[in-house]
Amino acid sequence: MAVTEELPTPSSRPSHEILFSMEEDEFFGEKTFQHYCAEFIKHSQQIGDGWEWRTSKEAVELPSDDSEVPGTTAASEVIKYEYHVLYSCSYQVPVLYFRASFLDGRPLALKDIWEGVHECYKTRLLQGPWDTITQQEHPILGQPFFVLHPCKTNEFMTPMLKNSQKINRNVNYITSWLSIVGPVVGLNLPLSYARAAFQDE
Repeated sequence: MAVTEELPTPSSRPSHEILFSMEEDEFFGEKTFQHYCAEFIKHSQQIGDGWEWRTSKEAVELPSDDSEVPGTTAASEVIKYEYHVLYSCSYQVPVLYFRASFLDGRPLALKDIWEGVHECYKTRLLQGPWDTITQQEHPILGQPFFVLHPCKTNEFMTPMLKNSQKINRNVNYITSWLSIVGPVVGLNLPLSYARAAFQDE
């Protein structure tokens, strides 16, 4: 599954897309992934923030969007972000793919991405930088994207999920996961996503 998000500016509306390409239903498999994504998309439609579900065939035909978002770089230029959430059959977890470019179309380098990571995350992430943010080919689009590596996802999501079960609290895996990993690369979900999960109890 992939999600494309371009963050809004005062003059533009974000375009978010969820794309999927899944196989066997296992620990966190296709059915579970689709269920949480459907809940996520339902809330997105209610608040109008533009996330969309797309199949892998539709992903190949993604429209170009000129949405812009102010980003922080050395030159303080405006940066355009695009986010995709894909399902990893190998790790059985979602994976955040993203790319960022300046308004003139120049892509940011990995060094620029690391410079944009907030200080509160940077120290921990730099202990294993190649295990955290890397650049690789998008598995559906075949284009270069940055990726937050999924190898630690179960490590930080399992305690959160166990605790929510212990206190009998309903959570949306996709919402919780994006709320944890998204801010590392400038993707912040509105608080209403968390409220929506609690209201579904």
